[in-house]
Amino acid sequence: MYKIKTVDGIDNSVAVLIPASVLENFGISAGDEIEVTETENALILRSAKEAEKSRKIAEATEEIFDRWNNVFVALAKGVDEK
Repeated sequence: MYKIKTVDGIDNSVAVLIPASVLENFGISAGDEIEVTETENALILRSAKEAEKSRKIAEATEEIFDRWNNVFVALAKGVDEK
């Protein structure tokens, strides 16, 4: 865990200073776009590239499940034994 400070930003913003070594662990460097997601009690930061990859994977997964839903349901029911 890291304790990170905030500093005054421009206009109505506040800057969050994150050590470069921490960002490098996630493939983020100065100038990269970062996606910020708000939850009830946390902010989630990730590189915009990774966020886009995650969205594409989620879309592809949903498409596969939609296309093969009947097969998956049949498999989940199992084979009736006689």
